[in-house]
Amino acid sequence: MSTTRRKILTIGLILIVAGAFTIEQGPQFLSPIAQSVGFASHVQTVNLILPPTLLAVPSSNYTFLFSDLRGDVQVQGALEVTDGREIAFYVMDEGNFSLWRAGRPSAIILARPTAISYNFTFTPTTSGTYFFVFDNQDTSRRVVIFSLNAVENLTVLNPIVEFAGYEIFLVGFILSLFGISTGKKGETIPAEALGWKCRFCGAVNTGDQTFCEHCGRSQR
Repeated sequence: MSTTRRKILTIGLILIVAGAFTIEQGPQFLSPIAQSVGFASHVQTVNLILPPTLLAVPSSNYTFLFSDLRGDVQVQGALEVTDGREIAFYVMDEGNFSLWRAGRPSAIILARPTAISYNFTFTPTTSGTYFFVFDNQDTSRRVVIFSLNAVENLTVLNPIVEFAGYEIFLVGFILSLFGISTGKKGETIPAEALGWKCRFCGAVNTGDQTFCEHCGRSQR
């Protein structure tokens, strides 16, 4: 095997392994590199969690909505009291909501004791069920409109990067085939080993002598 063929084959095999590894890890594996060289862009997506919902909150009572939220994904919400009078608003996780309902001390993620028109943002630290509580301490009922959205910042990779694993694998495969195929061609054999044909009698001679071994005539 020639040195050139060995180098080509080695590079090809390395690229095949690198391509397979990149495919297994997924394109986001290359995200830091893509961002550093300008092959990635950032977009913000807003996904509806709860559409605008009309809630009637009885006097001296409360009502609530709940939703399963993902950790580290920002949540944006809005509430509006239709008659322009305030209501208390709280956001709690499932465990603390149970404590709050039982009248026990609880940790509240977000509290607005007097909300009339209120827009809020928070980011759950862990995935789970979160409760949105509307507490009416007045003697007349409240009507509230409430909505909730999830806001994510996504990294969009250039197609060159997104399919880089397959591209690397393909290049490695082609180089490996090229390295193997070039090795199948016979190595150059010295002319004297192949012999030569006498220009007078046509006999095949071996070696590099001037005179034909069969007819004795000079080839010069």
